[in-house]
Amino acid sequence: MASLSRTGEDSSASASASEPQCINWSVEKVAEWIESLGFKEYKGCILSNAVSGRRLIWVDASTLPRMGITNWKHIQFISCKVRELLAVEEPYWNKSITLPYRCEMGTFLEKKSFTGQRSQKLKFTARTS
Repeated sequence: MASLSRTGEDSSASASASEPQCINWSVEKVAEWIESLGFKEYKGCILSNAVSGRRLIWVDASTLPRMGITNWKHIQFISCKVRELLAVEEPYWNKSITLPYRCEMGTFLEKKSFTGQRSQKLKFTARTS
C-alpha cells in the first residue's frame, strides 16, 4: 500500500526515492526521451503540446492522437513505455467498479501533474500493511 502526504519540505527538494524521477523532467527532456525510443518524428509533438514529466501520466492511447501521433502501433508502444517509465499498471477495464480506478502510484502522479504549492509538496510514501 502507499499513501499521499503533504510535507513542509522545500519545493525545490528532489523527489523521494519511490517517486519516478521522470516527473521532474522538462518538456525538452521528455522530447529527448521520445526521440531515444526511436520516434524522432514525434519530438515536435511533445514540444508543441508542452508535455513535461509531470504531464506524462496523462499520455495514453486516447491522448496521443490529439497530440498528432496517429500510427496505432506507435501509440501502443509509446503508451506502454510511458507506463513502464512511471511504474504504473496497465489499465484493466474489466474490473469491478468497487475497486480503485488506478494504482496508488497512478493516483499520486495524477495529483502531482498539476502545478502550484499544494501539488509540489505532495510526496509518495510507501506504507507497510
